[in-house]
Amino acid sequence: MGFRKPACRVEINGVDYTDRFQPLVKSIKVSDKDGLTSDTCTIKLADSGGAIALPDENDMLTVYLGDAEAGVGLVFQGRIDGVRSTGTSGGGQELTISAKGFDATGKAKGVKEKHKDNAKFGDVAKEWGKASGMTDVVIDDDLASIEDEYWSMNNESFIGWGQRVAGEIGATFKVQGDRAMFLSADGGKTARGRSIPDFTVTRGDNLLRWDISPIRGRPGHQKVDVEFYSAKDGKLKTKQIEVDGQKSEVSLRSKVRASDEKNAERIARSGGKKVKRKGGSGTVTIVGSHLVKPEGKLILVGAREGIDGEYRITGVEHDYSSKGYDVDLTVEQPQGKAGKDSRRKTKSTS
Repeated sequence: MGFRKPACRVEINGVDYTDRFQPLVKSIKVSDKDGLTSDTCTIKLADSGGAIALPDENDMLTVYLGDAEAGVGLVFQGRIDGVRSTGTSGGGQELTISAKGFDATGKAKGVKEKHKDNAKFGDVAKEWGKASGMTDVVIDDDLASIEDEYWSMNNESFIGWGQRVAGEIGATFKVQGDRAMFLSADGGKTARGRSIPDFTVTRGDNLLRWDISPIRGRPGHQKVDVEFYSAKDGKLKTKQIEVDGQKSEVSLRSKVRASDEKNAERIARSGGKKVKRKGGSGTVTIVGSHLVKPEGKLILVGAREGIDGEYRITGVEHDYSSKGYDVDLTVEQPQGKAGKDSRRKTKSTS
């Protein structure tokens, strides 16, 4: 494993502050998770003499991380939501800048009532997203084409509606800055809608540590049940779907009641995807890279038989300082060889 000199670039409202910030950076921490959980960034700077001008609340912060040889890449973009100064009268002082991936005080959090009849999801999401202050709404093609007789925002914000509907149509909903994304769960795409390349970590190269349980303690549900109201029969019915590769005979019953059978099937299939993702879990720490993204596939090599294999990345924690740059990954959904030891099991004989 060769030495890699960490590198960063920091922009505020599009202005490059790297030359001023880099000599003072004590740490940069970025949290990037799948789903609605907001991305966060915290920058700690040595602030001797208070020489750094304070940024304003809601300024756009953009952070790139990487190494001096390979270059840097985007790991965070969001709005500054806090600045804190600490110090003592006889010693040094420190400035901490914190930011979130979306503005919690913006129009997207405003509660509304609206509906749309006989429309495609893509058209509805883009119209309602832009009306809520989103400059861009990215939607996977397979999600955008979903048609329904009735879409409604029921005393919800766009953020709340997006989270609810994503669970019903098998999507991942995320907001970064002024961009909203509805991406197919397990679709392997970035928040900008681009395909995420598989990322390989190898012992002796970029793998630092792992802590993985590739087999969960109890089997996953074989079936998912969703109740819906049948207008034709005038009564409640249940839509059931099978989940491949699961062993529990107990069905997972959705807490959501669907408006019709078509909606019930979408919600059930979304629940089936969630069941399959929980097949195992763990953490992996690697040499810092801006290329790892939530929803991407991690290929683990050289840990040991039964642990090596493929996993879905659900969380990425970047930890950068002048001393080094590591990334902690949260992984789920073992695939391929993960959880399987191919060595023959033999019984002792007397």
